[in-house]
Formats: sequence, C-alpha cells, structure tokens
Amino acid sequence: MNSSNTDGETGAFFPKEHHDAKATTYASDHEEKTEVIYGEENVVTRALQILPTLTKTLDLCGDRNGPSILLLNEQIKQMYIDLNNRGVRQRNITEITKENIIQCKELMKFQELRHLDGLKGFLGIVDGRLLTSHASGQESKTLSHMVVSTVRVFVEQQQYFFETLWSKAIPAEQRIREIEEGIKPEVIETIREPEVTQARVLEIIKSANEEILVIFSTSNAFRRQERAGAVDLLIRTAKSRHLKVRVLSPFDDYVRNIIDKIKKEDKISIEIRNIEEPLQTKVSVLIVDRTSLLSAELKRDSKDTSLEAIGLATYSNSKPTVLSYASIFESLWNQTYLYEHTRQLYEQLKSHDKMKQEFMDIAAHELRTPIQPILSLTQILKEQISDSAQTKFLDTILRNAKRLQKLQEDMLDVTRIEGGSMKMEKESFNLNELIFHVLQDFSTQLKDDTRIKLNYRSDGDIWVVADKNRIIHVTSNLLDNAIKFTKSGRILVQLRKRKSKKIAVNNQVIVSIKDEGPGIDPSIMPRLFTKFASKSEKGTGLGLFVSKSIIEAHGGEIWAKNNRISRTRSRGEGSGGGTGAIFSFSLPVKLSQ
Repeated sequence: MNSSNTDGETGAFFPKEHHDAKATTYASDHEEKTEVIYGEENVVTRALQILPTLTKTLDLCGDRNGPSILLLNEQIKQMYIDLNNRGVRQRNITEITKENIIQCKELMKFQELRHLDGLKGFLGIVDGRLLTSHASGQESKTLSHMVVSTVRVFVEQQQYFFETLWSKAIPAEQRIREIEEGIKPEVIETIREPEVTQARVLEIIKSANEEILVIFSTSNAFRRQERAGAVDLLIRTAKSRHLKVRVLSPFDDYVRNIIDKIKKEDKISIEIRNIEEPLQTKVSVLIVDRTSLLSAELKRDSKDTSLEAIGLATYSNSKPTVLSYASIFESLWNQTYLYEHTRQLYEQLKSHDKMKQEFMDIAAHELRTPIQPILSLTQILKEQISDSAQTKFLDTILRNAKRLQKLQEDMLDVTRIEGGSMKMEKESFNLNELIFHVLQDFSTQLKDDTRIKLNYRSDGDIWVVADKNRIIHVTSNLLDNAIKFTKSGRILVQLRKRKSKKIAVNNQVIVSIKDEGPGIDPSIMPRLFTKFASKSEKGTGLGLFVSKSIIEAHGGEIWAKNNRISRTRSRGEGSGGGTGAIFSFSLPVKLSQ
C-alpha cells in the first residue's frame, strides 16, 4: 500500500492529477488506503457518502470554527440528526467561545460536546475504522480539502489521540455556564519545564492587585529567586500597587541583607518572617490575591539557578485548592510568630532561671557562715544552763537553726545537681542498720511527742553500694515529711526486697515510709518531685527534688501515692487526697558480700 504517489521527474509529493480537483488514491486495491479529496464540493460529496455508513460511533475534534462549519450544510446537519436517532454515539471536542456558543447549543441536541482550549485543525473517526482529517478552515465556510484513510495504524493513533483529549476536555454545559455567568475557568496544571515555571512566577507576580503570599523552601530558594529577578519584581510591584506582601523563608545572612534592603524602601508593605526548621517544607509556594497558586518542588537545593533546582510545579486557580494553600500559609505564619514568641520567652526563662540559680548558690553559701556558730554556741549554752525555761528557748533556737541548715544543704545540692557537679562517694554498707540508726535519731527527737509512733519492719540485713550520707539524707527527708504532716498516728518504715518475675527487678530493695496524714494534694502529684512543688507553708519543695536526683544517681527510682480517698484536708491547700501517703524508693542490691 502506497501512502503517497511521487512523480519521478519532479519529485513532487502530489501527482499532477491533483490540479484537476479530483479524488486521488494513494493505494492499490488493498483494503487499507488513503485518499486526498480536493475542492469544497468534492469534500461535501465525500462526507455525504461516509456518514450513512456509520453504525456505532462518530468522534469529531476541531477548532472554534468547527460548530459553524458542521451546521452550514443543512443536508449534512440532517444526517447527524438521523445518526443520533439511529443510536450512533457522536462525540465532539471543540473550543467553545462567546462567538460560537449558539451553534454549540444546537450541536448539543444530537452530539456529546466537550470544550478544550487552543484546538487546531479538524479530524473525524468513523466506527474506529476510518479517519478523516481537514486543514484549518474559516468560519462560515466549508473545508477546502480532506484526507480519508483506512490505514489501521493511522486510525488507531488518532483514536488514542482523541481519547486523550476527550478525557482532558470539560463538558460543554460547564463551559457555557462559565461564559454566560462570567466565571473564570478553574485550572489545575502540571508544569514539567523549569523555564515555564520561572516565567509563570514572574507572570503571576505582575498580575497581583491586592496581596502576595510566598513560602520559600530554603534560604537558597530565596537567593535563586532574587538572582532571577523575582524578588526585585516583588518589591517594585508591591510599591507601585500598594500590595500587602508576606514572605516565609529560612533566614541566613544573604536573606537578612535583602530584608534590610526592603526595610529601607519607603511606602512598602512587605513583611518577612523566619520559618524555623521544624516548619520548613520541600515546596516553594506563591499565592496571588487568593485566586491563583504556583507551587514548585525542590529538586536540587545545591544548584545556583532555579532552572537547575526546581522539579515539578503545579499551577491552579481552583478556589478550593488556592484557599487551602492560603490557609496553610496562615497557619505557618501564625506558628512562626508563636515559635519566635516562645523562643523569646524561653530565653527570658533561661535568664531568670540563671539568676535564680545564682541567687540560690550565693544564698546557700552565705547561709552556711552564720548557721554553724549558731548551732555550736547554742549547744554549748544548753550544756551550761540548768534552767528549764531557758533550755526550752535554746531548744527552739537549735530546732530552727537545724531547719535553716537543712534548707542551706538542699539549696546547695540543687545548685550541684543542676550544675552536674554533685558527687557520690559510694561504699558498701548494711542498709538495714543505716535505716535503724536513722529511726533511732528520730525517735529521740519524738520522745516527748506521744501522738506519733515510729514502727519498723525489715526483711533483714540487705547490703548496698551507695553514698551513705546521701541515703541518710533521702531517708531523713521522707521521714521528716511524714512527721511534719502527721498530727497523730503511726508512721511505718519498711525495708523489703522487691519480688518480681523479672530477675533484674529482684536485685533491688525497696524502702517505704507510710504515714497517716492527710495525703498528697492531687494538683501537686504530677510535679511532686520537681523544684518548689509545694502548696504548704511547711516546706520549700526542694527536698523531694534533691531526693529524686540522689536516688536516680544510684540507679534507683522514687515514687509516692495516697493510701485511699477520704474527706480530710490534704497537704497544703488542696482537697482531701487520702488518709495518709506512702513514699518509696528503690536501690540496687549488692550481689555479693
């Protein structure tokens, strides 16, 4: 089969016979053949021959002049109507405009019509077996010539091409409504060429009338757009049209220099905020007047130009899409403010905390100087005085001096803990004996107070490797708290080995102190072992913080819980937490003596 017949002498594509405006066949008598029909009259005649042969489908595609041309010949128009009546499916893709909208509405009575911008030429596919193709015509005129082909590969190629266009085209009803109601068509377009993306950036900026929102994925993206002229165009457009411009970008020295340059401009409303790393994206976004959007993926941030750095881009004027991106921008904009505000507050807190820490350090050292002579001299006076009334006064002085001494030690420990300088002098000792001696000291102090009784239960001798003085300090802290909040009743101290199915847990010992006081205020419980966690006038809240740090430094744990709910008042100012509390801590057991 010959798709063209070439004159051997002249090398012309068409034979001499085509000047006679007759049908020329470029094939032998085989089934597949291609014809070129010349002359308007011959084209109409050939169309009148083809249309009656249709049995299933007719697919048409043409430019904006197509509807007028299809309806120009009344005989051909009637054939289209007859095809529709016979159940032949007719699909037509054209460019619907204000000028051809009447003809399009007429075609819609017997054809499925869809709209696509920028179509050129005309083609038709008959029953998927025959292809007709026409050059561009002029409105209200028939087509001057036509190519007809039954070559299967050509027909299949054009059928595929038609189906692709059909899937992209929009229904005629939608396009007509857009034209009649003045609605701007909504578009979502994928741009693969970086050059087109960069040109679109400049184009969109120039179209702005009210507002521009920008998100740069990196400081390098900002730099690349500045080099491409987009930032300068942004400044000029904002100044000339009094636009409100907001930009989110990671900051570096280059970006800061541009910001300083912008600030020097008069009568310009451009605000740029630093977008911190947790909020950064891999996409740069441009939103103009909340009606159009361009987003571009970051492909290679190390490149110097946008053409090398950006990947796929998306343009859209779809209202839901644009407003969704604008909402994301507003969210990020507010988060950057909160992030910066939080950072400033954090710096202030750090400064205040440092000042507080320095004060505690100074106070702890300054308190040490007067406390020691008060304790020593008061004890000497007590030993030399026999008068009971004066002895009571001296006991009061000693008791309060010891409270000051404990406060000074806690403050000093806090500064050491937070400075990471608290040292542990570990040694092997019998924990059972240590706790027994601590209880003896407290029993001596409580000998005149019959309202409180101390009881001790133990699993026997248990050896640990720890800082003895620190463990005494923790035990004394917990006992002192239990006594402080128990008006009357029993305080039970218990030493036992932890029992569990886990072998590692079995190598621990638990010390617990149970009182019959009001319990722990529920509002304090979550922060019980933090600094200054106290609602009571009887304590500073430092003791438990220090105790927790000491126990954890030994590889143990410390915890607390209320015994049971009751209506009694809790420690401090809260509502009833229970009929007592249990404070416990664990330590690793020495595995061999």
